[in-house]
Formats: sequence, C-alpha cells, structure tokens
Amino acid sequence: MSNPTNIIFPTIDLFLYDLKDGLGEDETIIENKCKVFCKKIFGDLAEKDKITFNEKYAQIEKHRHSEIDAIDLLETRFRKFDSPLDGYYYPRQFGDIYALLVDYSGKLDASGKSNDQPQDINHKIFEPLKAEIEKRISYTSNQTNQSNPDESGTIGQTWLAWGKLEENKTDTEIEDIAKELYTQVVSNYNWNRDFIGKGKLLGGTIFELWYQPEIINLTGKEFWDKFRSESHHILIWLFPENISASDMRKHVQTIYQDFIRLFHYRHKIVWAYYQSRFLKATLKKEFIEIQESINKARKLQEQLNTGKLNLTQLQATLTNTLISLSDYTIALNYLDDQIRTIATNLENYKYRLEKITSEHQGSNLSCLGEFNQSEIYAKKYLQQAKTDYANLLPGLTVIQNLSSTLQGIIQLEQTKSDRKLDNTIALVGIGLAISGLTATVATQYLPKPEHQYSTGYDFSVLLSPAFGLSLIVSAPFLLALIYRVSAPFLLALIYRFIRR
Repeated sequence: MSNPTNIIFPTIDLFLYDLKDGLGEDETIIENKCKVFCKKIFGDLAEKDKITFNEKYAQIEKHRHSEIDAIDLLETRFRKFDSPLDGYYYPRQFGDIYALLVDYSGKLDASGKSNDQPQDINHKIFEPLKAEIEKRISYTSNQTNQSNPDESGTIGQTWLAWGKLEENKTDTEIEDIAKELYTQVVSNYNWNRDFIGKGKLLGGTIFELWYQPEIINLTGKEFWDKFRSESHHILIWLFPENISASDMRKHVQTIYQDFIRLFHYRHKIVWAYYQSRFLKATLKKEFIEIQESINKARKLQEQLNTGKLNLTQLQATLTNTLISLSDYTIALNYLDDQIRTIATNLENYKYRLEKITSEHQGSNLSCLGEFNQSEIYAKKYLQQAKTDYANLLPGLTVIQNLSSTLQGIIQLEQTKSDRKLDNTIALVGIGLAISGLTATVATQYLPKPEHQYSTGYDFSVLLSPAFGLSLIVSAPFLLALIYRVSAPFLLALIYRFIRR
C-alpha cells in the first residue's frame, strides 16, 4: 500500500489445540503429550531451571485425569511475558483437549503501559509479533534455528490479528488493509483462494480466511502432520477510529472465552473428519487383504469332495481371518467414534456461535457460520463419514460369516477324524480281545505235541485248531479295519479314474 495506514495497538493471538489423550493410548504416551504441551508454555525453563519447570508441569499434569469440562491449568491462570514485552500464555483443558491462548502486542511503552502509538502497516508490523509467538511455543534452543514438529497444535490452531484504525476508512479500504495484513501473518497467502467471508463484531470488521493444502501419497499421521503444518486458519479484526484503544481491548477480552471454545469445536471437527478419511482407507485395504481368504473358502467344497482338505492350512486361514476381523472391527468402531465427535462438536459450534451473536447485538458472524451451514464444510464432513460407515459396515458381516464358516468346517472335520480314530481303535481292540480270548480258551484243550522240530521252534500252534478258531472269529474285525484304512485312498483313485 503506497499511502501510510496506521494501526493502533496491533496484536496477534494464537489459539492452539493439542490432543490430551487418544482412544487406547497408554500412560507413557499420554504423559509425553502433557510434557510437550507444558513446554509450549515453559519451554525456556526446561533446560535452565528444571525444578521450576517440573513444578509448572505438575500443575498441568494433576488435571490429566479430570472429567471436568473446562479447567484453568495454572494456579495463576496466566503466565506473562517478561517485561517490557506485552504478552501472556493462558492454558486451559477441555475434556480430552489442551487449549492454549498466546497473546502478544509488542513492547510496553516507557511507563510500562500498553503502547497505543500509531504504527504504519507498511512496516510489516504483524510479522515480528507472530514470529515471537512461534519462537516461544517451539521451545527450541536459543542457539538453534530449528523448528519443532510439535510447535503447531496437534488438533489445529487459529491466528487472530487485530487492531484499531487511526482514520475513518470505507469498507473497500478496510478490506484492502486486511489483505495487506494477511500477507504479514502467513507466507503462503492467496486472498481469493482462502477468503471465506467477512462480518461485524463489537463494532469492528472481521475477516475469515482458511487454507487447506492438497496432499497426496500420504496417509495417517504423516498426512495429518503435513496438513496441520501447512494449513492455516486466520481471522483479521479491525476496529474503527471512533472506538478507543482501551475500549477495543475490553471488547476483545470479553470474547476470548467464547473464541477459545468456538475454535476448539471447529478444529476438533476438522481433525475428526481427516481421521475418518484415514480409517476409511485402512478399512478398504483390510477388506482387500481378506479377499485371499475368501477365494480359498470358495475352493473348500471341491477339497471336501476330493478328500484333499488340508486341516493345517485351513486353521492358518482361520487365524488370519480372525486377526483381520479384529482389526476391521476396531477400525470400524474408531470410524463410528469420529462420526460422534463430528456430530457433537458441530452442535457445540452452532450453540457457541449463536451465543456470541445473541449476546452482542448488531454483530454479523455469517462468515463464521459458513463452517457449520455450508455444504462444503462441517455438514459435508458429517455426511461423508456417515456414508463411509454405512458402506463399510457390510464388510464386517462378510468377515464374520467367513470366520464362522471356517470354524464350522474345522470343527466338523476334527469331529469326523476323531470319530474315525475312535472306531478304528474300537475295532482293533475288539478283534484282539476276542481272538485272544478264543485262543486262550481253545489252548486249554489242545493235545501235547508228540514231536519237537529240530529247529528249536514250535510251529505246531499255527496248525492247531485254536489258532484257526481265533483267526476265524477275529476276521470280520480285521476286514473292517483294513477297509477303514484303505477306503479314502480307494475313493480318491476312483474319483481320479472317473475324471479322466
């Protein structure tokens, strides 16, 4: 902008949200998340004053298992920046979410009060304000310029840039000023691409912009980490010249509690939606992998008819199917959980936005209402997740039926095998018992042999009536045993001969 345009009390606010605990996470992971969040507030103490850091961490950590809906995490509520910097941290906890508001307005004036001197926006006055906040929450060493992957909110974050115009401006001029400020808040800026809308709040004009990067070839955590680091949600709030700087600050302070909750709901919805995208891909992949077991199951009838059923391989297929069933069920339940998360937070977002509008007469927040009313944002997210769940639910039934079929066949084959073994043992036992009994009884009546063979062995028993009688009595059982053993092989040979 060529002509000087001054802003009084330019300020940047960051509304940042971290996931406190996820479904199924163990205590070690949950504790680490708490420490990461604590370092965003007290990162400067983590190395130089570990005792104080641990004390501050204990203040946050003691609320980790609390069921209270909203909690101030610090005993003093705020942690102020060291003078002469005019800023503070304000951490809160909402259920399973850590929320952090970081406010920064530059340096205090010589008397230690808010600096209300006009500042030319052509001097990029908002860039250093945002940079200071980013440096503080990154908790990296002052000797390095490395960024930390945890510096952005794991659920999401919103930047609010606000200030007071020194002169009266037309609506067109106010929007041009907002466009300039936007270039100072984000590096990847495109007003036409990111602009959602504008409205009125507490006498000021508010603009909303949101950039959603298109990311391909990544899924799960890798996708979300890249998405949250590249996307940005920005609000620019400009107050007219007829509102004093003091009144402007009071107006903004009255809205903080509503904003910190409103943006919490918003980011939870976006996060849950992209979690549902990952779960959908996981479930589709799982069902594709189970096709191998389904194809094997289609060949079971032929294997049963030909006697080629391999019980060991069948049991291995069943094991893999049960693992897939478990994974599919868990992923499907997680998808259902994301649907409930979207639905609940969508209702909360609507309620909070209506509350803000009703409490501040003359406000027009239709731009923020686009998120819950437009067919391309929250409504679409909820409907898409519901549709995916409905489409993927039948897959669970297919895997359950496959598992039941395999279990049934295995049990049947084991029962048949056990019955055959029992019958065979019974036949052998009966035959041996009867033949033994017959031989014993018969030998009592045998005459003594008149001659001994010169070989030293007595084969006369083979010619004796007792041996013949025992052989005749046990013959039916021996024939049944031979048939039981050889029948499967004979049937297989006959089947092969017929097929030729």
